[in-house]
Amino acid sequence: MKPNPDHDSERKVVLTDGTRGIVRTIVPDDKWALANALEELADDSRERRFLFNKTNLSEKELIRLSNPDGIDHIAYGLAVKTEDDELLPIAVARCFRDPGDRELAELAIVTADPWQGLGAGAELMRSLSAAAYAVGIRRWFAAMFSDNLAMKRLLQRFGRKSEEREVGGGIVEVIYEITEPPGGFFDPSA
Repeated sequence: MKPNPDHDSERKVVLTDGTRGIVRTIVPDDKWALANALEELADDSRERRFLFNKTNLSEKELIRLSNPDGIDHIAYGLAVKTEDDELLPIAVARCFRDPGDRELAELAIVTADPWQGLGAGAELMRSLSAAAYAVGIRRWFAAMFSDNLAMKRLLQRFGRKSEEREVGGGIVEVIYEITEPPGGFFDPSA
């Protein structure tokens, strides 16, 4: 299976506050940006993402997270333009295909604290869903705190919940059937 031909493409986006940005595939050179972004997250944001307050990533984790293959590991980042015309990374979304069920992938999204609620997650999900669907992934698996309504709303925009189960400690595991993306990979009307 080959990755989506647009997997390495960039897509220009505008957040709900008018900020312009770019969604693109994560590459190995993003390794240190990923490490720095984690350190800058507030404790509660790290807990929502990792289900505990993870404060750093090991070298092995950084290598794994910064080397998506576009088939079994798909990852996108969103960066916004600063006043100095530099790109500032603000959000990442990724999925890892389940080796035992090729149509299922574990999904994870994180947005920097000052940028939450401005549509970064939706922009990343638009690209991630289309890329995943193109390589045969049809369902998302996600573990999250049961009160993470923002994540539940985001998943609902791009799929239909088929399973949810409580696993304890306020954590639920959900499976969503991915909605087939409209049009092409970077359909501007999507």
